[in-house]
Amino acid sequence: MSYTRVSFLIAPLDPWRDILMIELGELGYDSFEETTGGLDAYVPDDRFSVPALSGLLTLRDPHVSISWGVSKLEDRNWNAEWESSFQPVEVGQEVRIRAEHHPSAAGFTHEIIITPRMAFGTGHHATTRMVVRAMLGLQATGGAFADGLNGKAVCDLGCGTAVLAILAERMGARTIRAIDIDEQAVINARENVERNGCDRTTVEKGVATALEGRSYDLILANIERNTLLDAMGLMAAAMRPGAALFLSGFIVADRPLLAAAAQAHGLELAEHLEEGEWSLLGCRKRLVE
Repeated sequence: MSYTRVSFLIAPLDPWRDILMIELGELGYDSFEETTGGLDAYVPDDRFSVPALSGLLTLRDPHVSISWGVSKLEDRNWNAEWESSFQPVEVGQEVRIRAEHHPSAAGFTHEIIITPRMAFGTGHHATTRMVVRAMLGLQATGGAFADGLNGKAVCDLGCGTAVLAILAERMGARTIRAIDIDEQAVINARENVERNGCDRTTVEKGVATALEGRSYDLILANIERNTLLDAMGLMAAAMRPGAALFLSGFIVADRPLLAAAAQAHGLELAEHLEEGEWSLLGCRKRLVE
């Protein structure tokens, strides 16, 4: 497959390089290389579009300066090269996320095998790690989660590799629904669900409107800020009394915006986490409406 490389110069780098990667991933860019002062992003030739690139929100944000140039590359197996550099991720002693070619390691409560194939959600990004931490801490919050995720209905919206959905099943969730807008992510998520022996997790292609008419005890939404804002009403409506919602994929400076939107839809603010420039916001739906 022939690829196009788009080289970006970004000032300031943080957190805009990470935000740009998320937006590019939604356009079909499937591999990235951090460079001094910027980012090289790679996309199959047939998915490269100048109008789509020019429409990215990050490129129009007044708080960052971004310039870019385009070059063509010879055929290479980019997925194979990227996968070979994937290293295990550990979150305390509870969760270890590894590729199939890595040896198993003793001492972890949950070990998850992920073949990334460029889908977001390997555990390497701060937002994924924070959602894992929030999930692990749910039981300590008591209330509807006094027994953790045992018997709960969970939705992973924007599931990527389905690593969070797989963890939810390992933690005892009764039903898990994983949803992603990207067809390749859906294919990859289904592979990972099968690889990890999950039989209570379903994966489907869709957007936030897929939540309509459904109800959940926990919704995981590790997406980007504007999608979270647009979907807030749908997510709130799909939460059972006492349910939890974990939002991530946005920077610390945007947390007040997400918090206000959540409260406007009747949700109560619970925990928040930070890692570098990235943030997580946990919300709850009142037990009595």
